[in-house]
Amino acid sequence: MTLMDSLLRLLPDVERAGVYHSDIDGAEITAAAKTVGFHIFKIDLGNARGKDGILERVAKSLCFPGYFGRNCDALADCLSDLAWLDGAGWVLILVHCDVFARNHGDSFKTAVEVLNAAAANWRERKKPFWVFVQGKAGWEPGLPKIVVD
Repeated sequence: MTLMDSLLRLLPDVERAGVYHSDIDGAEITAAAKTVGFHIFKIDLGNARGKDGILERVAKSLCFPGYFGRNCDALADCLSDLAWLDGAGWVLILVHCDVFARNHGDSFKTAVEVLNAAAANWRERKKPFWVFVQGKAGWEPGLPKIVVD
C-alpha cells in the first residue's frame, strides 16, 4: 500500500482526526486531501510573532469573517463554525512550527490547545478536522505522531 492510499483511508476517519506531529510531505497530504474533497490550508509559522502572529496567519489563511475578534476565544469560535468553508473536512498543515515554538512557546501551546478543542468539536459533529504540525527533523513538539497504515 502506498502512502497516498494510506492517507486516502486515514483522512476521512473522523474518529482519528485531530492535531498531530507529522513529517509527511505536505504535497502528499495536500494531494490526498484534495482527492477526498477537503479544504486544505498550509500555514507558515516560521516568522510569525507570538499570539498575534499565529492568529493573523490562521485567520488570513482560512478567510475568517470580518467579525473575527483577534484573540484565542475568537479563534476557537471561528474554528468551531467554518460555515464559509463548508465541505467534507479540513486539513491545516502548519510548517516551521519548531521555529515558532522555540520563540513563542506559550503561544504555540495555547494554539495547540485551541486546535485540539476544534478537532474534538468537529469529531462530535462527524466532520474531520486535521492539523499536521511540522518542523525541522528531530524536533519534538510533545504531540502524538501521525501514523499511517
